[in-house]
Amino acid sequence: MNRTLLAIALLGVSAIVATGAQAQSAAPYPVNSPKGTGASWTPGAEASYAKATIQSAGYSGVSDLTRDSDGTWRAHALKNNAKVNVSLDRAGRVTAN
Repeated sequence: MNRTLLAIALLGVSAIVATGAQAQSAAPYPVNSPKGTGASWTPGAEASYAKATIQSAGYSGVSDLTRDSDGTWRAHALKNNAKVNVSLDRAGRVTAN
């Protein structure tokens, strides 16, 4: 009797393990993808991120956002109701020019 219960238990565990392995391999993308293997950024997403970063640095009215060949974002913005030229470098630093 104990051997029968043990055999049934082992078959059940084997079935659960096999089902789990199949479910993991059936995923269309890696669940825990390492950094850099996720969805790529689009130009619109990068511009939105740059604008949000400039705004979080205390600037409003961000407009004319452009990207230089070295990766620096430049824009016109307002700070204390004064027009300023701002830049966002690749390190994430926002500076007024």
